[in-house]
Amino acid sequence: MNTLLKPALRQLRKYPVFSLINLGGLAIGIAASFILLVYTQRELSTDRHFRDADRIARIGTDFFQLGPFAFSQPMLRDLALASCKDVEDATGFNMNPDPIRTSRDDRAFTGIQNYTIDSSFFHVFSFETAAGTIPQKGLAPGQAILSSTQAKKFFGDKQAIGQTIFVGKDLTPYTIIAVLKESFAKSTIDPQVLLPIPKRTAASTANWMSVELYNFVKLKPQGTLAGLDTWLERLREKVVYPASGSTDSYKVWKTKGTSVFFYTKHLTDIYFHSECKFDDFEGGNLTQVQLLSAISILLILLAVINYVNLVTARSSIRLKEIGLKKTFGAPRRELIAQLLKESLLFSTLASLLACGLIQVILFLYQYSTGAALTGPIPFLSANYLWLILFSLVVGLIAGIYPAIYLTGIRPGLTVRSTAGAGKNLPLLRNSLVTLQFIIAIGLLFVSLVVYSQLQYMKNKDKGFHTEGVVFVEDPGNMNNPGVARKFLTLKTLVDQQAQVTSSSLCARAPAGHTMTMGSYRSPATKKDVLLQTFQVDEKYMSTLGLRLTDGRNFTKGLLSDTNSLILNESAVATMGLFNPVGTLINGSERVIGVVKDFNYASLQEKIAPAVIRFSPDGNTNLAIHVTSAHPGAFLDWLKKETGTVIPGENVNISFLDDNFGRLAAKDKLLGQAITFFTVLAILLATLGLIGLTLFTIERRTKEIGIRKVLGAGKLNILRLVSGHFIRLALIASVVALPLSWWLIHRWLDNFAYRVTIGAGIFILTETLILFIAFAVISALTLRTLSASPVKNLRTE
Repeated sequence: MNTLLKPALRQLRKYPVFSLINLGGLAIGIAASFILLVYTQRELSTDRHFRDADRIARIGTDFFQLGPFAFSQPMLRDLALASCKDVEDATGFNMNPDPIRTSRDDRAFTGIQNYTIDSSFFHVFSFETAAGTIPQKGLAPGQAILSSTQAKKFFGDKQAIGQTIFVGKDLTPYTIIAVLKESFAKSTIDPQVLLPIPKRTAASTANWMSVELYNFVKLKPQGTLAGLDTWLERLREKVVYPASGSTDSYKVWKTKGTSVFFYTKHLTDIYFHSECKFDDFEGGNLTQVQLLSAISILLILLAVINYVNLVTARSSIRLKEIGLKKTFGAPRRELIAQLLKESLLFSTLASLLACGLIQVILFLYQYSTGAALTGPIPFLSANYLWLILFSLVVGLIAGIYPAIYLTGIRPGLTVRSTAGAGKNLPLLRNSLVTLQFIIAIGLLFVSLVVYSQLQYMKNKDKGFHTEGVVFVEDPGNMNNPGVARKFLTLKTLVDQQAQVTSSSLCARAPAGHTMTMGSYRSPATKKDVLLQTFQVDEKYMSTLGLRLTDGRNFTKGLLSDTNSLILNESAVATMGLFNPVGTLINGSERVIGVVKDFNYASLQEKIAPAVIRFSPDGNTNLAIHVTSAHPGAFLDWLKKETGTVIPGENVNISFLDDNFGRLAAKDKLLGQAITFFTVLAILLATLGLIGLTLFTIERRTKEIGIRKVLGAGKLNILRLVSGHFIRLALIASVVALPLSWWLIHRWLDNFAYRVTIGAGIFILTETLILFIAFAVISALTLRTLSASPVKNLRTE
């Protein structure tokens, strides 16, 4: 062990700057890439911790072309258990955000999705308990189960079993009978509070156009998803079609938008490939996972390149020692083994440093983005053994080439002289430096494009006001006359506020939580088409700032307007209308105006045809346009008044631009993650550049001194030192920019509305990289030039 430690420690002590650059670069690379590998593993294993996860599937549905929806009809569970030969068990559950109190007079806990479950929930999903027992026959009325996190939040360190919680505006009491064991596995099924599902009425089990539950089935070992799909198709024909009352044949009915469709998806596919609307389950971003896993490989590659470059560049330090050992009979394999052991020792030291850096990087990531990248720290700590093994593998890879190179030189040459050692690897070193520049330039270009796209999405003209518009939504009480009257009262109070310029009662908000479709037939198409529908009052257009391109707005008190429509430009094109104003739709509804296309969904989707119809009564959404003065104070007032006027309802209050921000949240997080790790990659590349620049200056110190004595200016010497690296950066740009342009275009193809990649982004990328490289080289060179030429000439 002494023979291993002494040479390594001697290098650390004698050349601290180079050693610290090498150690720091390797530690940062190991820490950052390991975090991303853990993140990737956790994301890709979502929901796979459930027993028989590969046999669990979800049944979704669609009708009137509103979906597909993640939830489906409540009667599916019983029908599947009774007649589907592929199904072993099935469960249907719902989620609602009813407030919870731990005593009748205590403050309410809000924002919790309460699972209302049936008796088969725990037969399909395997959960373990930390306290109490899960009843085999399901929860009885008045019983509840909590997660460990929620139990601690509700009761602190007290025993949760036997305690009572009060749920909803009726303060229904539930007794806690069990607490689920905390799991660090990532899952879409993450219940915090579990309650028994209310008994369904006969009416709710007869309507195939009503969806209430998330239906999951557990297939038999020999069952297949194809078998389940076959059964659902047979169910459509034998049960759903007769219940529809349609006069069309089944062959015609099943192709119509008014029929019912079913969709199945494996549990393990839901996280990345849900594609369902109004899905309460958290979804993942496969593009982000793929990009970050690729970045993790690039980061460790940068760290390895740094190590190889600096070790081989300073090979002259070890050549005489190795030459003497070879002269005295040391076999080459022993010398290779010694150098590999030193590399492994170095990577082990780097891994110990990485243990601390992991926490620092995670903290900085969360601080800068506001989101956690990996799971809780205990989950990450459990992987520290893998971190050590990962570091040893990295050390082995990084040490192989230097060991082979250093032991491959003839001993006679190394004993006689070490002058010029390290000069016979220009091609390898130049290739590695160029590869570093390629990685740094590529990541910087990608991050700049992603940032530009996010800014474009944020600032794009969406066809209406996005700033200063507040929406009060109650998606759970559409068409509820009692709640609609309360919204009318709230509107009266809102209109009295000085900050309010306009307000409107409507049925839905752009990028909101509800959706309505309607069937429309124009004289040109002569067939029904299903279009997005907005039910509004006469103030909707002015409140949102929608722009009429033809015709007029609705008029309050004009009876004929209750049967009038306003179309967006896409609807005009879809219906084949050339002079839309005055046209009769559905035989009796007159088009009175055309509005400029406006975004009401994600910018990944092209604006779809939409119809705005006059419906001033019965709406449970309130749009408010406020001035820029003190919007925060107004929002506080609005929340207070809404709670007073509409108590006990799950009302959402948000700015309209926040709604669009919610739709773009995954893309925003992707941009933040790429930017953060791009900065780390540039830091690693800069560390390598610092090391190589120092080595170059050290080798040419005497030459620099002579040139300075002979009258060479600082710029000439700076050009001498930096020219080589700048040329390599330019060569790297020729490779990196076209490649990264092609890759990022594949991501941009996901957006219907996207930024154009102009010459400016290419120039900015190249300018930033050259500036960083030149700044580093200049700082180090000028430091050497500030020394006395006499001192430089004495350098050996």
